Amino acid sequence: MMEHLEMEARGALEQVMSLQETPSEAKWFLNCLYRGFSPKLLSREKPELLLLGEDIPWELTRAAGAHTRVILGGSLETTHWSDALLPRDADPISRSACGWLMNPHFNLTENALVLTALTSDSRRKLTGLMRDSGINILAVDLPPMWDRLQWQEAWVDGMVRVIRAIEAHTDKTVTRGALAAAIGQHEQVRVGIAAFRRASWIAGNALSPALRQLILESFWFAPNTDEWLMRLNRLIAVLRETARRHAKPAEARPRVLIAGSPVIFPNEKLPLLLESAGLALVDTVDSVSAQLEMPAPKLPRFGGVTGLLLQMAECRLPRDASGAWTVNHGLLDGLKRKLDAQRVDGVVYHVLKGQIELDFELPRVEALCERYGVPVFRLETDYQQQDVEQLRIRMEAFAEMLRQQNLEGMRIAL
Repeated sequence: MMEHLEMEARGALEQVMSLQETPSEAKWFLNCLYRGFSPKLLSREKPELLLLGEDIPWELTRAAGAHTRVILGGSLETTHWSDALLPRDADPISRSACGWLMNPHFNLTENALVLTALTSDSRRKLTGLMRDSGINILAVDLPPMWDRLQWQEAWVDGMVRVIRAIEAHTDKTVTRGALAAAIGQHEQVRVGIAAFRRASWIAGNALSPALRQLILESFWFAPNTDEWLMRLNRLIAVLRETARRHAKPAEARPRVLIAGSPVIFPNEKLPLLLESAGLALVDTVDSVSAQLEMPAPKLPRFGGVTGLLLQMAECRLPRDASGAWTVNHGLLDGLKRKLDAQRVDGVVYHVLKGQIELDFELPRVEALCERYGVPVFRLETDYQQQDVEQLRIRMEAFAEMLRQQNLEGMRIAL
């Protein structure tokens, strides 16, 4: 039922908003999230393009000026809608995405071209299922590595295919100037997010970590990126003023990073578990958040779209935390940057059931964190709520261990 989808979104928002009073400047972002689950709007929405997953740069669709919706999963309700289509042991992101695009309640694919990258066996199977159902979908392969020119050129070839398909479907040309402008906008988003993270931290308790996470996730649901940036800059100004007027209280809670599977609205189970266990979420390292933290490439003065794509490949692929890589250097390097940049007491390694490619990275993640003296807590779950109490007990035990570790560190310092 579409009403259940809306209720799921409302419930997640209400849980996060109950943690503290929500600043008025933050409510616009929460409304973006809520509108993305509105039955009335979903029934009317007919996007030209659908990005299935985070692996294809959103700059390509922005350069075409086409109405685009991004499908990342996240919803328990849409996983129920896919029960008859996918096996129960498929990963929750794939099942949720399938429910978003193949359900009897609304049809986002009616006029749309679906664009995706084949980053896992589940994505490959889902692509075949959608194609057999008559959905217009283009799936591109990603190379297994990125550190050789031949792999970068293979990635560029795939993105050229995406652009040609966009142009054929929308009857709009992706020009060099339009792509350069979209890359510039991406850089504005990256800089804005970095400034927001800094401002929310120095403002102390003005925003709960769970609310901060929602504000960042709202990017994928915002109808207009320029307005999202404008609203974010307003919120940053408010947070800076709050920090100026009020001294920031010392953060007594252990500070943790979430790495691994992405947290995607409305599945806010993990940030809420951290809050209930008395842990402070300071950052995330995953394939979705990495997309918004990619630095912009240096744009060559000459050359066409293909030249820009090659510059994008050189710049973004080393930071891409895609499950397609043989070794996920983007995830490991992203985690190292975050550990270098701030104090982190522990890492929660989040693995959604079925995302086995992330479990392959766990020994490397543990080895990296061991060098920093940071313990790793592996947490496997899905979108269901039945395991919340069991996970809360384990999370509280992890939090207590971190508190004891911090107390011991203070004694040694004294």
